[in-house]
Amino acid sequence: MKVPPPGFFSSYMRAIGLLVAGMIIGAALFLSIYNQRLNMVIVENRKLHAQKDELEGEIADLKKTKNQQTTINRLNVFVVSEEGTPFDTLTESELRKRVNSDLKKVVIGRKISDFAAMPEVYESILKEKPYLGVLDRDYMVLGVRWIVLTQTELKVWVTIKEWKRLPTP
Repeated sequence: MKVPPPGFFSSYMRAIGLLVAGMIIGAALFLSIYNQRLNMVIVENRKLHAQKDELEGEIADLKKTKNQQTTINRLNVFVVSEEGTPFDTLTESELRKRVNSDLKKVVIGRKISDFAAMPEVYESILKEKPYLGVLDRDYMVLGVRWIVLTQTELKVWVTIKEWKRLPTP
């Protein structure tokens, strides 16, 4: 039996090494694209769930007050960042959802004349209110920028900033 020369396998090993390196690089590229697409789907899914919950709440409120034209039937909340840089979509939707749930308990079903007489009371509900654990961060409402009442719909713009709590010893 004849032993092959030492340089015989080196060209095959080089080709096999290039093939394995190409497979690894290709797998890494595929996984990065897949991860990006998965994140986009998760963000869209959360937005759609928030929108679904909001619409279901609106339907329930409208069914409750469908024949009353002098009451507030809908509530729209708009979140504005204090720093000037907008929040990412997930944070903004979660903050909007929490502010909406705080105001909805008090505002929906109220007479428009009651609201028009004392809008400061509704502003004080939100002023300097902290929202803890919003996607692993804490936020605080600095104040209400605008409150607009059109027919039976109340629109509220709130200014929110990230809140840094002092560490407890």
